[in-house]
Amino acid sequence: MKRTRTFPLKPFRPRMHRGFSLVELMVGLTIGMVLVAGLSLLFANSSQSGNELEKSIRQIENGRYAVELLHDDLSLAGFYGEVPTDFLGYTTPAVCATALNSLGWDKTTPSDPKVPLPLMGLSPTEVDALPTTCVANHKAGTVAFALHRLGADAVAPAAITASAPYVQTSRCVTDPVADPFIVSATAADFTLKNLQCNAINQVRQYVSRIYYIADCNECGSDTTPTLKMAELRGTQMTIVPLAEGIENMVLEYGFDTTDPADADPATDTSKGTPDIFRTGLSGVVGARDNDWANVVAVRLHLLSRTTEKSSGYDDSAKTYVLGPASSTGDNSGFKRRVYTTTVRLTNVAGLREVPPPPTPASSPTSP
Repeated sequence: MKRTRTFPLKPFRPRMHRGFSLVELMVGLTIGMVLVAGLSLLFANSSQSGNELEKSIRQIENGRYAVELLHDDLSLAGFYGEVPTDFLGYTTPAVCATALNSLGWDKTTPSDPKVPLPLMGLSPTEVDALPTTCVANHKAGTVAFALHRLGADAVAPAAITASAPYVQTSRCVTDPVADPFIVSATAADFTLKNLQCNAINQVRQYVSRIYYIADCNECGSDTTPTLKMAELRGTQMTIVPLAEGIENMVLEYGFDTTDPADADPATDTSKGTPDIFRTGLSGVVGARDNDWANVVAVRLHLLSRTTEKSSGYDDSAKTYVLGPASSTGDNSGFKRRVYTTTVRLTNVAGLREVPPPPTPASSPTSP
């Protein structure tokens, strides 16, 4: 019989687990803190870059909106619908006029009716002299301009807004000659007829606006320069904020200095186009560039800024050119940008255009 040899079992000794030493723990914490600090810095820089990008985008949007809005309204200056256009008679009404009899519509001489000037420039001094009920919180040293026209949409007299001035013209040959147009805020006053002479003609609302720079948007709670519009609504001028951050505005008015009586269709190519650009009237009595009625184009320059400051930003070494004027930056922390466009006053310039002489037909040549 085979014997099996047995060996005595060794007693079980549990394996001892060792933790981190104090030095290892401190090294790990240090490495972790360095990583967290780096991630925090990365996040902060990314957030700051996002904020700066948002400020710039908002500035660009405000600037472009302001330029497009002014461009579109300037191009419509002098639109008087069906008012006879075979005359160039204009009146110079007070820019803040609200009463019907002071808006500048004059039919004292039916054969030579007159309408308000399409466009009038206002110097900083002239803007400051306007009542605050018309132009409030004007930013010192900035210009403004007044614009007059009729609304693009014609409506039936029964649909007019109470107390707002509307204009009606006649298209019927049997209407009284003494009434080339009617200006009123009452539907019953409109009696001129349409082309078929079988119904009352439509009316268009009179538009009178002043565009200017204010030194605040919501005045009393901020100091953000803002492009604003004072518009005739009913019997008062109502101020409407349009675009924040518009800091300055410069306009160059293009005057057509060609005398219509001297224009020769065969040789003159400047009638209806600007011959000279000025920031205001020349001041020379009798000169054609001393009459707002001869403005046929406008160069518009706007200086916009961000509505919020950028930490550490300083543009005091920069000069922003606004046509004939310029503006120097500062260390206020605001970023700035210039916008420029040229607008043709189609409703004024188009009436002055001289059609080119007809080209004589060529006679056949004999072989």
